[in-house]
Amino acid sequence: MRVDPVDRMRSASRRFAEPMESMAQTVARRATELVVEALDVNALLDRTDVNKLLDQVDVNRVLDRVDVDKLIARLDMQAVLNQVDVNELADRIDMGALLDRTELGAIVTRSSTTIFSEGIDLLRSQAVGLDDFLARWVGRLLRRCSARPAVPLGPPLLVDPAAQR
Repeated sequence: MRVDPVDRMRSASRRFAEPMESMAQTVARRATELVVEALDVNALLDRTDVNKLLDQVDVNRVLDRVDVDKLIARLDMQAVLNQVDVNELADRIDMGALLDRTELGAIVTRSSTTIFSEGIDLLRSQAVGLDDFLARWVGRLLRRCSARPAVPLGPPLLVDPAAQR
């Protein structure tokens, strides 16, 4: 069996390096905690140029990361709606474009056509009723005033001869 003489040194090196690395990480972590605890955040913010910092922010990238549905779920919608100026919002609406997107003209045309047709039908039915009323009165007057034969109810081919009696 062959033994590598350097192998024992590597093994000792590993046994020494791993605890040292762990100790170095612990020291670094504790040093960071001490610095953060000692740091005066207000003084740091006073020295920070926020505008310069904001100039470096890619707003579109930030907005791409925002979950709008989750944001809306967390908002108090009543409070948000109370801040909306409805009159200003209504002033921004292009009513012409809105009406162009609807079929309001067609609806008005259809409804006015329907009303007009119903009005014409009503006038026709009233005219037929008036015509019948006048025909009855004229028939009564003619029968009382003269001995003329009764006026036929309609054209002979359309009226049943038995119904004319």
